Amino acid sequence: MAAALIACTPEYNWREQTVADERAMIAFPARAQTEQRPIQFGDVPLNFSLTAANVGPAVFAVGYAALPAGLTGAQSDALVQGVVASLFAQGGQPVTPAALKGETFELQTMVAKQASWMMARVVVHRGMLIQAVASGPKDALPREQAIEFMRSLVLK
Repeated sequence: MAAALIACTPEYNWREQTVADERAMIAFPARAQTEQRPIQFGDVPLNFSLTAANVGPAVFAVGYAALPAGLTGAQSDALVQGVVASLFAQGGQPVTPAALKGETFELQTMVAKQASWMMARVVVHRGMLIQAVASGPKDALPREQAIEFMRSLVLK
């Protein structure tokens, strides 16, 4: 039975990759791919990039967007609040002050009627909004792997 459990465990092949126009480095547990698209966040247009890797149904992702020139500190703070609030809305929980200060947080969620969870962090660093998220079903996203992903985020 132990051999069967080991065979079903996803393999994590960690590799470091720069993201956010070389403003950050993070270790992904599998080959990551990047997609880009324009988004409108409130009255702020952003060119949003998402670099993500999957291990089974678990997703490890870093989303980032350069903040427009001339954005005020208040507008930047509002942007972070909006991004953090959108994540907390998935868990139906109130936003915590620590999450707004760029600290890592965890949320319990439901995805496709399946108990899931996420570990996330949202920061603004050197004019770049950066959002790191590890998420997936509770039985498919080991806590240790999510912690490893979040700890590997290094702002440069």
